[in-house]
Amino acid sequence: MNHFWTHKDNIPDGMGYGQFTVKHLIWLVLTAAFVIITAVCYGQADSAHKILILRVIAASLIIIDIIKMILIWFSDVKFSEYLPLEICSFAAYCTVCDSIWIGNTFFPEMLVTLFLPAAVMAVLFPTTSTLPAVNFYTIHQFLYHALIIAYITARFSCGEIPLTYPGVWLSIFKIIILASIIYLVDCVFDKNFMFLRDTYGNPMLEAIKKFTGDGIAYTGGLVCFCIIMIHVFYALFRCIELIFL
Repeated sequence: MNHFWTHKDNIPDGMGYGQFTVKHLIWLVLTAAFVIITAVCYGQADSAHKILILRVIAASLIIIDIIKMILIWFSDVKFSEYLPLEICSFAAYCTVCDSIWIGNTFFPEMLVTLFLPAAVMAVLFPTTSTLPAVNFYTIHQFLYHALIIAYITARFSCGEIPLTYPGVWLSIFKIIILASIIYLVDCVFDKNFMFLRDTYGNPMLEAIKKFTGDGIAYTGGLVCFCIIMIHVFYALFRCIELIFL
């Protein structure tokens, strides 16, 4: 607990919980349990309570991210390196908009085909693996993405997010536009938001970089990987939709 508030930039070597270790698997089980319980509760709720659940999740995402940014601001790490401009930060923003604008057609399908894969990958290959398993940033990582996954899964399991293949390509178009803007920001300010210029040691991204090489080739490979994963998740959830919903 001595390093509960310590940022990953300041953590001593050898303190991390690692990738797919027992501690990581425990976090994955807790995340899955939270998602399942939320989906079940949402499915049993009436319309008013469903809206309440969605808005509580959305508000929780913003609150815990504000807490994280305040903590970073008062730490000795470079604040500008950790602005909420990552893919799952945008997932949170879209979740908030979707919870406010109930019945919209702009956000729901994008949440399933674009942001759900990103959130799942974030818990499978967490950027906090060099931190202790019980650390504020580790807890934030899993809780934050669990909330996103739970929100989307709950709505999808109740048949509130119909999937269409044209919607897949609309999501791909949106992520390409978003990635282009963030890549420009990265280049101008020498940053690495959305991991578009560097892997930061993430094993999954390292595999992409090893296959594609450095520079723009890596960025292109990452975009291609995202397109593939969007299709994989579309196929998976389309099968679930056809069989169970």
